[in-house]
Amino acid sequence: MSAAELPIAAVRDVRKTFRDESGRERVILDRVDFEVRKGEVVAVLGPSGCGKSTLLRILIGLIEPTAGRVFSHGTPLSGIHAGAALVFQSFALFPWLSVEENVRIGLTGRNLPEADAAARVNDVIARVGLSGHERATPKELSGGMKQRVGIARALVSGPELLLMDEPFSALDVMTAELLRAEVYRLW
Repeated sequence: MSAAELPIAAVRDVRKTFRDESGRERVILDRVDFEVRKGEVVAVLGPSGCGKSTLLRILIGLIEPTAGRVFSHGTPLSGIHAGAALVFQSFALFPWLSVEENVRIGLTGRNLPEADAAARVNDVIARVGLSGHERATPKELSGGMKQRVGIARALVSGPELLLMDEPFSALDVMTAELLRAEVYRLW
């Protein structure tokens, strides 16, 4: 199989268990096989508490499976998937940082020249419709604007794999629909 045909990310026979407060083992995921290939849009559906968020976190290396294997481009994943970005359900913004500074966090570890980093940040802020709000702090933003900052932070690094963990569930119906359309347009 050529490198172009390999999945960007994959899990094979993954199992994840946690211990509850009483010490009993709880199986969250069991024998899961899942992969994402270049150009795909994939949705993981299921009821609350079924392990969707856990699967996403395992897929990009934020947590390790109890058993099974995780791959990035066919190679066993070690650490965080370098080409992945995650948009959280909660806004997960740093309240003391401006919009621009929160977005710039997405470039951490990229070692870009300052001019390139600034251009990327300004570009993605404009693409998500937040031009003019670069200096605002999260407390000055609406829920939809906060989520746009989270999306911009995920997009600024140019990820090959964008994971979104129920990013619109905390928003009103109209704002959620507008942001869904916006993400689709950006993709």
